[in-house]
Amino acid sequence: MANRVVGDVTGRTCVLVDDLIDTGGTIAEAVRVCMESGAKEVIVAATHGVLSDPAATRLQESGAAEVIVTDTLPITEDKRFEKLTVLSIAPLIARAIEEVFADGSVTSLFEGNS
Repeated sequence: MANRVVGDVTGRTCVLVDDLIDTGGTIAEAVRVCMESGAKEVIVAATHGVLSDPAATRLQESGAAEVIVTDTLPITEDKRFEKLTVLSIAPLIARAIEEVFADGSVTSLFEGNS
């Protein structure tokens, strides 16, 4: 089955979300399909940036406006590229530790409670 977009993305910003990006082939192909379907831009977000070679090159050249990952894995300089944004999970971990020691609710971190 060929890769395809379900729905009309013409002139819209598409956000592709995945759990991890390893070599970048699948997500780069998804960006291509969205752009060929008329998307204005594509933003990629993933929790874990494994970024095995040749991911950095593929993602930089994919046409994505931005690629966002967290720092759950180290992102060394050789894996970084212009369109990459790395978000720290440190504030979330700190809040979780605080909730545990204060007999609070770790679940509240995921419910939008402060």
